[in-house]
Amino acid sequence: MKEENNPVRSLLLIAHGSRREVSNDEIRLLTERLRARKGVEFDDVRCAFLELAQPSIAEGIAECAAS
Repeated sequence: MKEENNPVRSLLLIAHGSRREVSNDEIRLLTERLRARKGVEFDDVRCAFLELAQPSIAEGIAECAAS
């Protein structure tokens, strides 16, 4: 966790979610690629889904806030 005067910059990628796990994995892969570049623009990169996959948007927001 960063100091209060220098907050963590988080990016939450939100996708609809799919019954096709390979489609959900595409978003997870994009998240991992952006996470590998973290510190360039964002300190924390995560993904979340509207439905049909996890984590939910609410969970993703909570994870970002916790970081």
